[in-house]
Amino acid sequence: MQRTAIAPIATLSVLVAAALAAWGTFGETGDQPWGEYLAVLAVIAVGALVVFAVVVPRAERAGAIGLVLSALAVLTVAVFWSGLPVVLGAGGLLLGWSTRESFPGRAAVALGALAIAADVIVYVADMT
Repeated sequence: MQRTAIAPIATLSVLVAAALAAWGTFGETGDQPWGEYLAVLAVIAVGALVVFAVVVPRAERAGAIGLVLSALAVLTVAVFWSGLPVVLGAGGLLLGWSTRESFPGRAAVALGALAIAADVIVYVADMT
């Protein structure tokens, strides 16, 4: 995995997760305490560090590891407010894309995209 591809994907995933968390926290009334948002930002930051600084650069079997990250992303849609579906899904997508000619790579891309889309859909449904 080329390190040049990791930083932009990591940054984008953190920004999207933080934006969704801000919308979820402040979207309806805007009077939620900042502490809740800062706690979610901490979860997003720790998740992104683990995924993009530890797991992705060291993944020897990129397709399999990407598939695991993407599957975890789908499972964490149940706790959508945590920001983890976007971070895990982006990590799975990145690893899956690097091995997209294999079945685990294609599955990682599909599940990662599904998790991110499901996360956005859950936010929209929760906010309406």
